[in-house]
Amino acid sequence: MGKMVFIRMTTSWFGIEQLMDRIEHHSSIGLIGIDVSECGGGLSSKFRENGFDWTKWLAVSMGRGDLWYGDEIAGHLWLYAELPAELGDEDGDTYLRSMAKRVKEAIVAETGGAAIAYASPKYREKGIGYAKLQIMHADRIKENVYEGIVKATGQIRESLNGHRDWELRHELERMLTESSIRSVYQPIVRLGDGRVFGYEALTRCPEDSLFDGPLSLFRFAEKSNMALALDRLARETAIRHSPALGSIQKIFINVTMSIINDPHFVSGQTVRWLNEKGLIPGQVVFELTERSSIDDFEAAKKILAHYRSQGYEIAIDDAGAGYSSLQSIVELSPDYIKVDRSLVRMADKDEMKKHMLRTFVRFAKKMNIRTVAEGIERPEELRLLRAMGFDYAQGYLIGRPSENPVAITGAVPKV
Repeated sequence: MGKMVFIRMTTSWFGIEQLMDRIEHHSSIGLIGIDVSECGGGLSSKFRENGFDWTKWLAVSMGRGDLWYGDEIAGHLWLYAELPAELGDEDGDTYLRSMAKRVKEAIVAETGGAAIAYASPKYREKGIGYAKLQIMHADRIKENVYEGIVKATGQIRESLNGHRDWELRHELERMLTESSIRSVYQPIVRLGDGRVFGYEALTRCPEDSLFDGPLSLFRFAEKSNMALALDRLARETAIRHSPALGSIQKIFINVTMSIINDPHFVSGQTVRWLNEKGLIPGQVVFELTERSSIDDFEAAKKILAHYRSQGYEIAIDDAGAGYSSLQSIVELSPDYIKVDRSLVRMADKDEMKKHMLRTFVRFAKKMNIRTVAEGIERPEELRLLRAMGFDYAQGYLIGRPSENPVAITGAVPKV
């Protein structure tokens, strides 16, 4: 490539002027992007000073005269790097990646996070991107830099997403190893006399968890092939920490149909936990949740028949929320139908919801299935559902989930 002649630009966008100076003498240039918000919790005050000379700092702290400052935009630090002329594209990428990691390590160490900088290879890859600039014509230099920014930004995004999954997997593995999830229990009352019929066990993440809540936790476990282990731990935790139950009271435990493939479930592990707690299978209702669909109803019927023969009861959760729950009711003939909160909410003001709720009650009574209304928050909803003939009620109006739930021994609140 012949020597390029550059017309001086008046803009300093992305350090174009210095780039033009360098490229006149060194034709192979790369662009490095670093998400500085990922560097040990942010940059030290030194780096945030107005007019801080990044190029000088790189030369002094790293002994690199072949690195210089380009720009800092939206939390991303952009640097240029001279590449050895003999490197091909693949080797050039390797060189830039190595350089980006070293710069990040130096920034983190300067910020006071030296231990973090060297602790994990995954961490060193997090939030970095790079691109070899394909500058063939002087009049396209700005376009070339922009193309490099797009490529490097994509790499930064991918590294952050990949690292996020790695962090979540690491936390889930730690939860399973340390048994750090916990259970809270929400009362379910009989609408006939207001007495506590039982409690639903609900899984909760540890404090300061990376997961938004139990739904995201179980979804990630499913995606990461750890759903069986998490379901097993949730079941064990629910039983071991269950509130004291009367002889005819129940504990409702959420399970997915993945239990069909769990050899530990069939082996009687749950019975051992119950025995240790002084409970029997007849006090346990397995709630089949919508976290995973049922593909083989014949297999599901066989496995559920096995559990029923031991005394367990079955509930279909979230009835009315979708077609799959309705199909499960027809195919599996559960002992309980738990009607989804979406049908209960403001039902006293919605004729369509009233009609659907009455249909559920009539169908359930004909099939000898007991009904539980979920998500009751208003006295008007409770009054309506009791008048319709629902058997049981659950919701904030009845009692909030708690590790030590207050048993409601009196009548249903006067509504």
